[in-house]
Amino acid sequence: MKKIITISFILFQLQFVVAQDIQFTQFYSAPMYLNPAFAGANACSKITLIYRNQWPGISSVYKSQLLSIDHGIKNSNVGIGLTFGRDEAGAGDLTTTIINPVISYQAKINKTSAIRFGLQPGFGFKKVNVNNLVFGDQIYRGGNVSTVESLGQKKSYFDLAVGAIYINSNYWAGISANHLTVPNESFYNNPFNKLPIKYSVHAGAKFDLSKDEKERRDKKYISPAINYRAEGKYDQIDIGFYFSKHIFTTGLWYRGIPGLKSYKKGYANNDAIAIILGIQTERISIGYSYDLTISNLSTVSKGAHEITMSFQLCNPKKRKTKLVLISCPKF
Repeated sequence: MKKIITISFILFQLQFVVAQDIQFTQFYSAPMYLNPAFAGANACSKITLIYRNQWPGISSVYKSQLLSIDHGIKNSNVGIGLTFGRDEAGAGDLTTTIINPVISYQAKINKTSAIRFGLQPGFGFKKVNVNNLVFGDQIYRGGNVSTVESLGQKKSYFDLAVGAIYINSNYWAGISANHLTVPNESFYNNPFNKLPIKYSVHAGAKFDLSKDEKERRDKKYISPAINYRAEGKYDQIDIGFYFSKHIFTTGLWYRGIPGLKSYKKGYANNDAIAIILGIQTERISIGYSYDLTISNLSTVSKGAHEITMSFQLCNPKKRKTKLVLISCPKF
């Protein structure tokens, strides 16, 4: 009876859980998802695909896909884009789909620096397969019976995000805010179950380690970067660096806030250490990352795998543009 009461209490509490957003280790491969001001920031139109399989050691956990398309309007300071995202979680096939059009504008400061602003209205759609869930009343009545819970299976909402980035030829810094409408995503129509505003602050720099080298294949760069995210009472930091030579890139990242944040006694805010490998040609970028879990799930999660692919629809070196281009990594 004690076990039944405990399980029922947990299931009852699920209706009050506030969801968190999709996260990507290679967040610069999803620039508009990170900050809408990135829309159209390249010299060429770009298409990006991302697939993430998180914690494969735990069955039916998190699988995420993202498709984004962006374009800088010729002879203009305006960029446009569109992002489609899908996240699948749990045995109940809880699915979240996002459709976000984006528009941005670049205000040039001088030849090497500018400020970009972005606006992202959009829609979110959630659905769940109730037939795959087990509720407390079913356990109480011995199982193999229908639930009396009144749970909707679909939910849709309007969403809004804004962002800004300062860029120059050597470094960048940006801030973005998502879910400004604080949408209600509850299947129970619970007025307290709203998606909290997510804030992100990100910055980085790119340093040339081989200034005397003239051949592109001999050039070496290092790019340290940081991304702080906060949503509701939860927050974390991604901090690391990329090393690039010719078409190859490697990266090492840490996710968490060690020693400063612990949301529950005995549970440190440590998530993962990630390794990133990438290949980038004039038009194509392919990246792979593996997250080594260092939280209390490390013995069962089996980390996370992420694959990214980006295609530029022209050769950026042959495309004339009036934009100040961002030097941040592509992975």
